[in-house]
Amino acid sequence: MQSKTKEMVFSFVLILLGVIVAIEGFRIYLRAAEAPYFITEFTISPGFIPTILGIALTLFSVLYLFTCLKMEGKSHTEVLKLRFSEFFSWVKANRKNVDIAFTIGAVILMAIYTYILMEFLSFWIASIIFLLALFFYLRSGSWWKNILVSILGVLLIVFVFQYCFGAALP
Repeated sequence: MQSKTKEMVFSFVLILLGVIVAIEGFRIYLRAAEAPYFITEFTISPGFIPTILGIALTLFSVLYLFTCLKMEGKSHTEVLKLRFSEFFSWVKANRKNVDIAFTIGAVILMAIYTYILMEFLSFWIASIIFLLALFFYLRSGSWWKNILVSILGVLLIVFVFQYCFGAALP
């Protein structure tokens, strides 16, 4: 895959990431506007900076995408079609690559932790489940070591951040 095609794909990933960060930042603002916080002014809410950074990332990624679509004598549409055909031929050639599939599986586990487990469970329960799933996915050690490390690791994180640093965990 050519360098410009990789840059185009990366710019699409950054655009998606920027949109997600902006949406999540706004969701933080909406939660802060409710009880018990009642922070209704957007510019002083904890969601302001993530929203602004997400919007900035999206805008700069769109600009970056346009720089990736420049080619002498061709329109943006023609270059986009060319780059997409190159990308999809690369995907077709590598769809059975075990390393790529393994990496995608790990990313899916992290997405499940972030957007499902953390949404419905407390931090420590969601984190223990995530660590257990990750350890078993990576086939690291025996089952009892995985359980022990997951529980002790999360307890240590909670102790250090909540009791030593006084920081609130999600």
